[in-house]
Amino acid sequence: MEEDVAVIVCGGAAKNAFDIIDSKDRNPWDQYEEAKNEFGHHFDVLSDKFSTIPKDDIKEIEYALEGKRIVVPFLILGGEMGTGIIRDVIRCARNKNCNVVSVFGIPMGFEAERRERAFKNLSEVVALSDCSLVVDMQKLMDVNMELNKDKLWTTFLKMSDRMIRSSIRSIVEFMQGPFFSVFTDRMYAFVPSTDVLPVNAVIRSWDHLMFDIERATDRSVIMLGSNVRSSEIDEIKNRVAMLCGTIPEIVIRSDSDDSKVIIFRAVRSF
Repeated sequence: MEEDVAVIVCGGAAKNAFDIIDSKDRNPWDQYEEAKNEFGHHFDVLSDKFSTIPKDDIKEIEYALEGKRIVVPFLILGGEMGTGIIRDVIRCARNKNCNVVSVFGIPMGFEAERRERAFKNLSEVVALSDCSLVVDMQKLMDVNMELNKDKLWTTFLKMSDRMIRSSIRSIVEFMQGPFFSVFTDRMYAFVPSTDVLPVNAVIRSWDHLMFDIERATDRSVIMLGSNVRSSEIDEIKNRVAMLCGTIPEIVIRSDSDDSKVIIFRAVRSF
């Protein structure tokens, strides 16, 4: 991981998304090392059953943020413990004069109580962060379920976790560039999607990014793989301009996966 960016995974659900699953058969530290190697960057975990930093030790959290420029807390909102942890992480980041770019997941629709708690806490944690990137897990499923050919729930969960990890990796890598001059709004809804034709992924995702489409603005950022052709980029710009009247910011990732698209659409604050 870039030395001046810290990724902090907060809470059990976020930990599980990084494939560190509670298991009697496997050592969680082995799982952590495997997840870190797959993720491609260093990250720390703060959760009830497994932590790389003592979760209640503010001094140790601050020590982990020593010399960092940006802190990226990742949390699936709705759990009381994770929400408490992220407040501590952001407070420690402020004590160390770090910018905070928070990545939040909103629980699935069938998790009604957790989803409701997520919405209740979202405005507070967005207000604490310099920029917040929010993925609605229900919308992620709605957009990408067609890619799950066998329609199995476990297959979708693995696919969605993989998409979220790769999205966070792309976000972290872009922080070595002009992140805050591109992501100028306080909050963005995002969803990763895949299609043989990148423009199809953009169109399929455009109106299915968030819990409340009325909060959407016309400003957007679209991350594309390095192999996407200039003609395809022009087509994406034109199609989005037809949808909302403004041309999106285009960010080219370092990876060459030209089928994967990540759309970030600015959302009005609460």
